[in-house]
Amino acid sequence: MVDYSGFFGEHAVRLEHFGFPAAVSELRALVDANACEEDLQRHLTRHPYILSQQFGHCHHVFPKVSLGGRYEPDFFCLNIPSPGKQWIGVEIEPPGLSVVTKAGRRTAKLEHALQQVRDWRAWVRENLSTARGVPQKGGIGLEDIDPDFPGWVIVGRRANFTDKFNELRKQIERDERILVRSWDGVLDWADKRATHWSRHAVTLVGKAIGRD
Repeated sequence: MVDYSGFFGEHAVRLEHFGFPAAVSELRALVDANACEEDLQRHLTRHPYILSQQFGHCHHVFPKVSLGGRYEPDFFCLNIPSPGKQWIGVEIEPPGLSVVTKAGRRTAKLEHALQQVRDWRAWVRENLSTARGVPQKGGIGLEDIDPDFPGWVIVGRRANFTDKFNELRKQIERDERILVRSWDGVLDWADKRATHWSRHAVTLVGKAIGRD
C-alpha cells in the first residue's frame, strides 16, 4: 500500500484552542491594515486552523504546493467528508483588491485570480499521476485528487461586494466551482469557530479540575 503518512503528518493541523481567538484577531488587524498577500500567507501558514475550520472535515493544510515548478497554489486544504477526499485549491489576494467594475463586471485582477485556479486544474489534469503520487517517488502527494477540484478565491472586503457582484459570484461558483469569498466572511466564520473551541477547552479544563 502506498504510504502518504509522512507527507500528511507534516501538514496535519494542530488546533490551538486557547490561541485561536488571538490568531483571528491578528488576522483581522492585518486585513484592516490592507496587508500584502505575503503577510497574509505567512499568518495563515502559522495558524492553519483558521483555514481548516472553514470546512467541515479538514485536518490538513498544505501551503505553497509546487505543481511541477510551474504553479504554486497558496494553499491546498484537504477536506474528508464521508464520500471521500476533497482537495480545495485556495488563492488569496489582498483585502484592498477591487473585485467589480462600475459596470458590475469582474475586474481584471479578479479574473487573474480565477485563472490561477483554472491553470492549477489544467496542470493536475495533464499530470494526474504525478499530482497523486507520493513525494518519496517524485509525486506531489495530492492523494486521490479530482482534476476538477473546487477552488476558493479569498479577496476584498464585504463592503465592496455589491448585490450585482454577489449574483456574479454565485454564477462563478455554479459554473466553475470556484467560491469567491471576502476576507470578512472568512474572519466571521473563524471568529465563530474560535469561540466554540476556546469554550470547549475551558469546559474540558474545568472537568479535569473537577476530577482532581
